[in-house]
Amino acid sequence: MTSSAPFRRFAFAFGTTFAVLYVVALAKDLALFTVFPSLGIVLAGTHHSRDVADPAMGFLAPAIYWYGWTATAALGALIVALVAASFAERLARYVWPGWIWVIPVLSMIACVYLTLPWFRL
Repeated sequence: MTSSAPFRRFAFAFGTTFAVLYVVALAKDLALFTVFPSLGIVLAGTHHSRDVADPAMGFLAPAIYWYGWTATAALGALIVALVAASFAERLARYVWPGWIWVIPVLSMIACVYLTLPWFRL
C-alpha cells in the first residue's frame, strides 16, 4: 500500500500540511471546537470561558483547545492531501523530499515558541 505513488503523495502532503496548519491554528487560536470537560460540553469554534463569564472566574470552566486545533489542522491537511494525491506524478518530482523532515521540525520549534508564555519562561 505504501508503494503506490498516489498514497505516498497523500502521506507526504498530509504530514507536512498538518504540521504547518497546526502551527497556524495554534498561533491564530483557530479551534474547530472547544471542549469544556468539567461541564461536559463541546462547543463549535473557539470559546474562551473568560469571554462569557467574569475573567476572574475562568478557572471554574477550563477549556481544552488542543482537540479543536488538531481537528482544524487535520481537516485542512486532508483537503490538501487529497488534492496532492490526484496530482500528476511528474509534478510531484519537483517537490524536494527533504521537506517531510524540515517542515515538522520547524513546526515543532514554532509550537515550542508559541507555548512559552504558558509556562512563563
